[in-house]
Parts: sequence; structure tokens; C-alpha cells
Amino acid sequence: MAPRPVPASVGQRLLGIIDHYRADHGALNCPLLCRVTGTVDLDALAAALTALTARHEALRTTFTGRGPRLAQLVQDPRPVPLSVLDLRDAPDPRAAADAAVATELSTRVDVGAWPTRATAWRVADDEVVLCFTMHHLVTDAWSCGLLFEELRALYDAHPGRPAALPPIRWQYGQFVAWQEARLAGDELNRQREFWRAQLTGLRLPRLPYRDPPPDATPGVRGRDLDATVAGGLRELARQHRTTLFSVTLAIYYAVLHRVTGQGDLAVASLFANRSHPDSRRTVGFCANMVVLRTKLPPFATFPALLAATHATATAAFANQEQPYQAVATGSANLGGRVDDVVFQMMAELDHRVPAADAEFELLLPEAIGSRFGTELAIAPRGSGLRAVLFHTPRLAPADAERLLDGYVTVARAVVADPATPLSSLLRR
Repeated sequence: MAPRPVPASVGQRLLGIIDHYRADHGALNCPLLCRVTGTVDLDALAAALTALTARHEALRTTFTGRGPRLAQLVQDPRPVPLSVLDLRDAPDPRAAADAAVATELSTRVDVGAWPTRATAWRVADDEVVLCFTMHHLVTDAWSCGLLFEELRALYDAHPGRPAALPPIRWQYGQFVAWQEARLAGDELNRQREFWRAQLTGLRLPRLPYRDPPPDATPGVRGRDLDATVAGGLRELARQHRTTLFSVTLAIYYAVLHRVTGQGDLAVASLFANRSHPDSRRTVGFCANMVVLRTKLPPFATFPALLAATHATATAAFANQEQPYQAVATGSANLGGRVDDVVFQMMAELDHRVPAADAEFELLLPEAIGSRFGTELAIAPRGSGLRAVLFHTPRLAPADAERLLDGYVTVARAVVADPATPLSSLLRR
């Protein structure tokens, strides 16, 4: 059958502009990366990927045009080829796999031909690293969580046994139609006015950016928050009737204030943008960038900052459907791009799940880097948390280390004594 045309969403048209100007590398790759251990059946893995692609239209959608003329073409289901590379004879198979994954993640997906690519590296007789690389136009972080859950279920059902998967109420095209209808009336004006107020007068955090030397490269570095600290942060969220997202964002505000001296702070974040119940199991690029602007309460404690952060996140959640990029504010120079400083909180998933005679472990693709200036991502890992900082060469490695170390220091401090005044906390 001929491909079925579907209008592109507002978010896809904005993202497509980025893709056009960054067509030489994998900046818009969005991978599902996992380690499979035990008795690994590669045929079952390929069959599960094929079933996953047949189930979700977004995973078999190609694109034509760009900007306002960007259009989607939903293709018929087809088998997903799984490229398998054996690294067992390498001197260090795991190091070889890490290098291979880094190369894969930096290689652009040609979304005009097909939106996904699947590769597996056999590291040991009982271990395979799988990378299902998708173009960001057809997926987002929420979708990757869904796909990890369903991939494991489909693998477990092979061969011939039906997988017990929830029904998909909306394919991505149905989400686009709903979003267009919702934003066609008064709701669009209401959200536009909200973001105009949020953005007017905004100045970005003045991080210690530099003119990078010619040989400087983007960086990524991570720190782990152990179960005690992570548990303390979750308990703070429970006590103050908020979310772990707000707690970890409030810590970032505190660190940014210590680094910049600014009390009016704004960071960007990608929200899932799935307010309609029928979109909860939709795979596709539904996410929307929002701006989280909070004024630190002077001479207050961390709970006061947390309350202000909670109010910011709640208001942004209620207005997440309107892309801030489409709002004209008439503001003076912001000091950079609004998405120069980004904060992300990954979904709390069960990252290790059994399937047949194997176990699937979801991995954080740190090698992919970030398309933003400075991005802090907080990823739940079992009972702990991992903080990963991605940055461009404009941020010197030493400054990146101080920023990340500061985050860990403040996180530990607020768990030890949330009532400590911010003025004291920020001097540590």
C-alpha cells in the first residue's frame, strides 16, 4: 500500500528545523539502549523489534519537507533488520562495545528513508548490548520507557505466544489531530498569555562560559547519589506533597544561584505533554519544551525554595502544550538561547526486568551527548539516582566538575538538614 500522509505536529515542525541545520551528526538520535543477559535469543529479539514497529505507527513513519512544510508518511509494517556484531574476541569486549555504541549514537538516522536502526553487539556468550536508534521526530523519553516495557514483553512472548500488552488508544496521528483541535481555540490564547508573562524580562543563568580552544570537545560526566541520599530526597518530596522532579530541580536552582549569584533563575525542560488519557501509551514526539522560571525566596530554607519550585512546575505542567518558541515577548536580549540551560528528570522505571531466560537492563546513553548548551539529567537507578551533566565546549571541564560536585554536595546537605538557611547552604 502507498504511504499514508499525516500532518506533522507543532513540535515536530520546530524539531525539523534543528534537524535541517544539524544534518551531519546524530544530535537528534534518541536511542533505546539496553543490556540483555542470560540465554539471549537474537532471533526473538529481532522478532520483538519487528512486532514493536508494527504496533506503533511512529516507528515506521518517514518525513518529507521541512519547517511549515514538514509532513509525515506512515509506512506499512516490515521486518526490522537487526545488525549483529560479535565482539567476544576483542581484547576488552565491553570497552569495544562502549566505543561501538558511541559511534552508533553519533551516526545520523536518515528519517527520510526510515526512522529507526537496530544493532546488537555480542559481548559474551551470555551478554548482548542492544541499541534501537530512533530519530527524535518519532519518539521522546516517555516513548522510550514504553518501548522498553513492551520490547521485554514481546521478547518474552516469542515464539507464537501473544504478548499481554495494553491497547493503544491513540496512534501518533490521532494525538496530532487532538492537539491541533485543542490549540485552535481559546486554550491556545490562554497558554500563550501564560508563557508571555513567564518569558518577559527573563535572563538566562550566567554560567562561566568561555570561548573554547580549537581542540575542545563536548563533555559528559556523571555522579551517583546513593540509596540513602536518594531515599532522603524522595522522603522530602513526600513530606512536602510534591514530586521528586521538583525536589531535584530545586537543588539545581540552589546550585545555579551559588554559581551565578542570580535570584531569578530559568531553566528549560522537556515535559511529556500527555494530558489526555488516550495519549499515555502513544509512541511519538509528544514532548514539549517548557521554561521553568523561579525566583529564589531570600533568606529562606530549602523547603521554601521547594515550595516555589513546586508552584513553577505545576503551572508549567498546566500550560505544557504551547511551545514557548512560538510566543513573542518583545524581551531584550536573554543572554543566549532559552534552552541553553536544561534540566531533565528521567522516568522512574523498573530498569531490570526478566524476560524468558534473559534479563533486560535499561542503560542511560551517556555517549549521545546533548543538543543543548548545558543539560543536567537525573536518572533513577534502582534505589539510587545518577546525575549526568552534558555540556558543550563553552563550559570548561573544571567548571563542569564544580557544577556537578556542587549538585551532589547540596543534595546531601538538604537531606541531612532541610531547615538549613539557603544563605548557609549555598556557601558549602
